This record gives sequence, structure tokens and C-alpha cells, in this order.
Amino acid sequence: MNFSNLLNTKAGSAVFLLTALALTGCKKLVEIDPPRETIATEKVFNNNQNAYSALAGMYSMMMTGTDGSPNFSNGGLSIYAGMMADEVESLAGVNNPDDYQYYSNQLRNDNALAQPLFWDVPYRVIYSANSIIEGVTTSTSPLLSDTTRVQLNAESKFVRAYCHFMLLNLHGDVPLMTTTDIRKTALVPRTPVADLYRQIEADLKDAFANLPDDYKFSAQQRSRPNKWAAAALLARVYLYQQKWAEAEAQATAVIDKTSLYDIIPLANVFKPNSPEAIFQLEHVPGNTHDITVEGSRLAPFFRYSMLPPDYQALFLDPSFFPAVAPQIIPSYFLSLEQLAAFETDDDRRAVWVDGFVSPDMEGYHGKKYFYPVKYEGLPTANNAPVPAQAHMVLRLAEQYLIRAEARAQQGADLTGAAADIDKIRNRAGLGNTTAASKEELLEAVLHERQTELFTEDGQRWFDLRRFGKANAVLGAMPNKQPWNPDHLLLPIPAREIQRNPLLKPNPGY
Repeated sequence: MNFSNLLNTKAGSAVFLLTALALTGCKKLVEIDPPRETIATEKVFNNNQNAYSALAGMYSMMMTGTDGSPNFSNGGLSIYAGMMADEVESLAGVNNPDDYQYYSNQLRNDNALAQPLFWDVPYRVIYSANSIIEGVTTSTSPLLSDTTRVQLNAESKFVRAYCHFMLLNLHGDVPLMTTTDIRKTALVPRTPVADLYRQIEADLKDAFANLPDDYKFSAQQRSRPNKWAAAALLARVYLYQQKWAEAEAQATAVIDKTSLYDIIPLANVFKPNSPEAIFQLEHVPGNTHDITVEGSRLAPFFRYSMLPPDYQALFLDPSFFPAVAPQIIPSYFLSLEQLAAFETDDDRRAVWVDGFVSPDMEGYHGKKYFYPVKYEGLPTANNAPVPAQAHMVLRLAEQYLIRAEARAQQGADLTGAAADIDKIRNRAGLGNTTAASKEELLEAVLHERQTELFTEDGQRWFDLRRFGKANAVLGAMPNKQPWNPDHLLLPIPAREIQRNPLLKPNPGY
């Protein structure tokens, strides 16, 4: 079923019923009148088309939130977790105080971005997922088929698991939400991480058992999760819990699906439905937010390398540069630390990074402005069509690196761990790793993750924490002084603590 077309049909009105609930009923910590859930459920889940429209609305919420702003699932973490790590800088610097709190790791619990982008949106998506799970379970309509019930239940559990996983890795203990009943969600304490992971694993195992084996159900579009998306996310979930054998097994299951997935040339990896993609979030054509966050915020309007040679010289002329700088410098760009991570002759540096060195003049002083170009930006030619866009959520290269790390940690198959690392290095034009011991291989994995998964949903920030290197790496950076290790977690939003006395703040906030 094509969600883009569905959202533009009359049946798409069902999305607004569910969205209205997600914008009100999900405010579990706010005192409001209970929504008319029964009426809305009957309208949304009375036939297959309306039910699928509700599912499309859930994915749309993940991609655009409420207003198209960056958020936890659409690339927002590529920027904000990138700044909290050592990947990304903001052009505005101290002139944008809310952004600068991320870059300096001096976050406040009243930061204007933390709650709407990284708390409200994931909980709204969870509310939508719970609404669908409850709706397909309780609907008595004979027009809602059993196949649709099973499919939507499984996809919604996958999404619920993803949201809880991201929330706990951003904030630590967070409230676990598995119902839309506001009488049960109005005052919920923070759920221990172990209990959150237990529910996440259960949801993903249920999703794996009931999702299709391929993409026929979605017209070959990889914008909805199948069985192997559940396995891929479960591999990451196990890895973060240091369940090495389980992580290896799940990653292997995905890697072995060679009929669906492959490591392909760098230039094609992030295109919609690429053979490397396991799960992507698509942009709806004609939507005002129809390019990715990375394509619009982490890349400029004009890519310097694509300018004709005469224009390149003109644009870097000190007398002309200030006028064109806003068009060729993105809002966010790669840090010197990220640029230095690439080895000589690493094709990822050549294919996935673009930029230039500014003139040596007042205000710029030869600063390097390099940025990721994994995703396309808006076309610069008049009336040119916007290229198809999809945000990568899960891809095959990560599964190789998950398996390499899991194998190295177990110590029984160090040769296999090296082979997995080499699979990623060789695609980038690099020779085989020289790492041989467990310790060397783990360092090699961390390095490959830095150069392969950079600006991909905050993976570098999570990795520095997982590997126990955040204090040493980030604590040594001048822009993050005075260093506060408590700020390796986001704050529980101040407004939520005020509304719910059972919520306690994270240390240091």
C-alpha cells in the first residue's frame, strides 16, 4: 500500500482523528479531559483503508513531528546529538543559545528544544502506536480483516519499541507507555531501564514473529518495517545491553538475507529503497518538508564543489564572499575532529563529505566548512523536481559493525570480527584492518562506526557513552568546559516534572 497516495485520499481524514488524539491524549502528564477515544477508534478502525491511513499518520508523525522540525526520528539527532558528541558545529554559535547548550554540553532542563523534539514527539508517536494496537484488537468491524489486524499490530509494536529505545538512550529511565488510557498514564513514574528493555525486546520479538519476510506488502517500498527490520533493531537493542551472543545472532540473520540486502557503492546507499536500506522513513511528495533534515540543515543551498570553476573563484573572493556565504555555508557543519577521523584515501570522505575552506578575512579566517552529503538537498535549478527522499533508520553496514563488535567482545571469533570490519573498509576503498586482538578490534569497530555512521541519528554520541570514552574524548574538548559527565543524558523536561510529582530530574539538572 502506497502511503503517499493514501494520505492524499478521502480516507486520509482518519489520520487527523488519530493525530488529534496523539496531540491531546498523549499529554499523559497534563491534566486534561479524557479524549473521546471510543468514538475515534470506531471511525478509524472500521475498515482496512482507514486503519492503514492511521498507520500512515503514525509514520508521518515520526518523519515531520507536528511542524516539520528536526526530532528524535527524522534526523534531528544527527544535528543535536552530533553537537553533543564531536561530530557537528553550529554556524550560529553562541548567537543561538538553545543550540549552543548542546554544543557546549551545558544543557538546561528548560531548553526550548529538548521537550518538543526529543520528548513530546516520541511520546506522541507511542500514543499513536498504542491507539493502533488497541484499535485493531478491539474493533468488531467485519470490514477490518485479520491480516490487517496482525500487520498493523506488528508494525505498531516495532515503532513503539523504537520510540522507547530512543527515549531511554536519550534520558535514561523514562515512563513506559503501553496504553492510551489516561487514567493509567496521567501520573507515571520513571520506569527502570531494565524494565524498558524487557518491553522493547518483547515488542520486537512479537513484531518479528508477525511481520512479512520481504517488502511485497509495501509495494517494495522500504518505508515500512518487515521481519528483518525487527531483527536489525533487536540486534542494536541487544548490543546496547551487552548481550553479545544475541546481538551477533540477530545481525547474522539480517546479513544472511542476501536476496534483500547488500553492501552497495557509497553514492547509492542513502537513496530511497537502496539494497542497503532495511528501514527508511519516506517523505510525502508535495509536502513542504519533502527533503530530509540532513539535506536541508547539514548541507547548504549551493554545494561549492558543484559550482562552475569561475564561480568557485568568484565565491571565494574576499570582496564577494560575505554576500554569498549564507548560500554555501550550511546551518550546521562537520567538526575538525570528525574530518580528522577519516584515513587517507577513505572514499567516504570523498563521496559523503563536501565543502571548502573560507577566505582568510575578518569573520572567517580560513575556517573549514565541510558537511555531510549523504542526502540530497533541494534542486538549485528553477522548477526542477525535488528528488525522492527517505531518512535512513536501519541499514546493513551497521549490522556488520554490530556483529564485529559482538564477536570481538565474545573473543571466540576474532577472525570473523576482522572480516566484518573489512567488509565495510573495503567498500570505502581501504585495506583490511591490522587489528588482531580483542582490544584492537574493539578500537577498530569504534573507529569504523565514527567514519561510517557519522551524522546518523546520534550514533557517535551513543557509541562514546557505550564504549566508556565520553569523559575522555568529550571532556577534553575546549567548547565543553567545564565538563559535566551528568550531561551525557538529556534532562527530563522541567514542565513534565512540574506536572507529575512522580518524575524526578536527572542528576546535574
